[in-house]
Amino acid sequence: MSRRGRGNLSGLVRLRGVRERDSRIGLAAALSEERAAAAKVSELERQLGSLPAPVSSDLATFRASQHRVEVLGEALVDARAGQAAAHQITLMARNRWVEDRSRLAAVESLVARRTAAIREERRRRENRELDEMAGELWRRQQPVPTTGREAS
Repeated sequence: MSRRGRGNLSGLVRLRGVRERDSRIGLAAALSEERAAAAKVSELERQLGSLPAPVSSDLATFRASQHRVEVLGEALVDARAGQAAAHQITLMARNRWVEDRSRLAAVESLVARRTAAIREERRRRENRELDEMAGELWRRQQPVPTTGREAS
């Protein structure tokens, strides 16, 4: 294989490697955002669950308590929507990373197969050269046939 062909493949391997690394970093960021969204949902659920039951007969206190429940409930709905969106982003990032990883693996496999083919061709060429040298050495060691007319 020519140097140019190997150079093109090595450039493609570098490009695929960069894309795979970038998509892996994107996946890590998406997972981090999803964990943060899940933590926010858990915290809001904890806050909502820990609110004391209204014990006051005062209407203003009751309304304030209900308002707090409503605000936390709305925040929880928004946080769950954010968590679902973060989960979708994570799924897309994971799919992209898997795709980039498989493309990188395909190019690396092609490079490995081509390298193995080059190595095998080089081995065959060396074996052929060694066979030719061995044949030449064998011919040199053979006695020269003499003709029936020898000078006496």
